[in-house]
Amino acid sequence: MTLALAFLCLFEFGADIVAPLGPRWRWLRSLGWGLFLTWGSVALLLSLLPQPLPAWRMDIETAARLLLGFPGGMLTAYALRRHTFHLLVPLARPHIISMLRMAGLAIAAYSVLAGLIGPAEIFPPLSEATLERFLGVPVFLLRSLAGIVLVGGMLRALEIFEIELSSRLGSLEEAQILASERERMSRELHDRTLQMIYGAGLLLRNLQTQMEPAQAATLDPVIRMLDQAVQSLREILQEWQARPAMASLVDGMERLIREYGLPALMDVETDWQIPADAQLPPTQLRHILAIVSEALSNVVRHARARRVRIAAALKDGRLQIRIADDGRGFGPEAQPGFGLRNMEERAHLLNGRLEIQSQPGVGTTVILEIPWGGIRRGDLYRPLWSGQPQPEEQEGRPGGHVEANQEVAE
Repeated sequence: MTLALAFLCLFEFGADIVAPLGPRWRWLRSLGWGLFLTWGSVALLLSLLPQPLPAWRMDIETAARLLLGFPGGMLTAYALRRHTFHLLVPLARPHIISMLRMAGLAIAAYSVLAGLIGPAEIFPPLSEATLERFLGVPVFLLRSLAGIVLVGGMLRALEIFEIELSSRLGSLEEAQILASERERMSRELHDRTLQMIYGAGLLLRNLQTQMEPAQAATLDPVIRMLDQAVQSLREILQEWQARPAMASLVDGMERLIREYGLPALMDVETDWQIPADAQLPPTQLRHILAIVSEALSNVVRHARARRVRIAAALKDGRLQIRIADDGRGFGPEAQPGFGLRNMEERAHLLNGRLEIQSQPGVGTTVILEIPWGGIRRGDLYRPLWSGQPQPEEQEGRPGGHVEANQEVAE
């Protein structure tokens, strides 16, 4: 029974590897259990025959090797080969490809040594005794060598996960940079370019009132083109600022945890002491999640942590977010990088504070504390790293900057 279960696990391992290659391979998962039930039925039927117990045990062991061991090993070898050529060759990692090829050959050799060659004398040319007389080496030693090569190849192939992690982190960093640049360009277009075009239109309209009707009519096409330019810029800004709606802060932080794949890398503990349906203004939520995203990125890339705890609590009108890991930490001599300065600037825009506690070998704790409703809304639209305040947003008013432009026009 133990041998049959081990061969079933080998068969299911091969089926799981080959299943992502297409829907036509998924039926193999149920085939392994079907073969296992067939073996059990054979073992039950053989037990009803009048034969000694050692002979019955030899027969069912042979059936397990033929029904599960040999097909399972060959399926796994084929699956490793398919993955090597279809998924890993484009990554251009020759050492991983060669190790996986060796692992595939090792599992194929093991499927022959463990599936076709057994202690029974049913097939004398394929019995253990015949092979040992021919090679002069015990069969169990050959199986062990094949297993060692297989384990070595699979351990070396684990570098694929590091490559995938690096690729995912690179994609996330590119997305963060793109989002920050898009926000900066949106503010520049809204607060400068759009207002300059709008002001030019006001100047032309004032000029029309001082001209003869026939001459004033010649400016109508220019004014219409300026209006179209304003409308086009507004549509572009709306398209850039469109983001997936998130119901709450908790939803946003859980989404970040999934995007970084933290549960697959370390133990993750969350503690949400805020209402699940608590809503935040979109701009405030965007800055908070940007800080949390940078902190989680540092945990994944630099901390080498085994566990991380993410907590958020709302008390006395203040929101506190705490991200603590048990990684390698850093000392006071470490120089803050761009990411840390960005986090501090965003915390300042939220009228809050950011505290980072870290010791070498102990871990790092990032604490963000902000007022739940006391944000300086005008500061939220100020570009990062800019010391010059921008014009205050006047939400809900179609002509948010018309008065200022009218003063300029006058």
